Amino acid sequence: MSTNAARLVIAPNWIGDAVMSLPLVRALKRNAPERRVSILARPGPAAIYRAEGSADEVLDASGLLASARAASRGRFGEAWLLPNSFRSALVAFLAGIPERIGFASDGRAPLLTAGLAPPPRTSHQLRDYDSLLVSRGVQPDLAPPRLAVPAASVDAAAFALARAGLPPNRPLVLLAPGAAFGWTKRWPAERFGQLGRLLLERGLLCAVVIGPGEEPLAEEARVAAGGYLPALGADLDPMGVAALAARARAVVSNDSGPMHLAAAVGTPVVAFFGPTDPGRTGPTGVPSEVLDRYVFCSPCYRKECPYRHECMREIGVEDVLAAVMRLSAAGAPGATT
Repeated sequence: MSTNAARLVIAPNWIGDAVMSLPLVRALKRNAPERRVSILARPGPAAIYRAEGSADEVLDASGLLASARAASRGRFGEAWLLPNSFRSALVAFLAGIPERIGFASDGRAPLLTAGLAPPPRTSHQLRDYDSLLVSRGVQPDLAPPRLAVPAASVDAAAFALARAGLPPNRPLVLLAPGAAFGWTKRWPAERFGQLGRLLLERGLLCAVVIGPGEEPLAEEARVAAGGYLPALGADLDPMGVAALAARARAVVSNDSGPMHLAAAVGTPVVAFFGPTDPGRTGPTGVPSEVLDRYVFCSPCYRKECPYRHECMREIGVEDVLAAVMRLSAAGAPGATT
């Protein structure tokens, strides 16, 4: 295999996981700047990799066969499989990529040419890919994920704020009540609304930032806030959400994509953890406060709680308010260019 052969990275499917994979992409490009690095990603993560800029190109993943065809046309020498799924290995195998590098999980070891034992879940997920890199002689990038927000995303965020009637020159706190993994990761939406009302009373503008399908959470928060709590983001791609976060003094979020996007653009984060572990997926590289009330079953990683969801429900609104005020007083909005 030529040492100049192009590299393909098959990207994770979740927004937060995509953000946490950015150091690997940087490491690959820094290791061999002359080698083309391409990313195969679904539309949401694809926007993140395009904005970050280390990759030479980003290919849109669709169905299994279409993704394999797109990968085969690139004449890649290596495939780096970041999802631990059988499907991602099958894409690289069907594409005929000679070197297929990933963790030997999900029964896919026969499809890999370099299958490593999955890493222990004892350090931050940012470090999970280091063993893959080291196995191929690539020095890991230990810096946190960073994103520069494209001008088009800055404009989209400004339009969303103006449409919601939010002036651009007032301190803003964004509230992110969603979480794609499941409801167990969510601090109750009505408490986000109660928090928003208290922040408004203290002169801080607030808005809810949501993804597609999370409109009911925004409405629940709006009602609890007393009727005024604009919802933003459902019509924006991840970099539009990142642009909103970059304008904020702080982002209050569950363990979710918006939390990682906010940290990547340099905005302080207040993050809720209960069924997941902040040691694994907590915010990095920015001032942050992690709020949790770990109980005997935490972290459980369950999508359904057999108890009363105490790990999240025992986090009080006043505690969150104090954390936001500390961070918003110390921090300025993140960079927007």
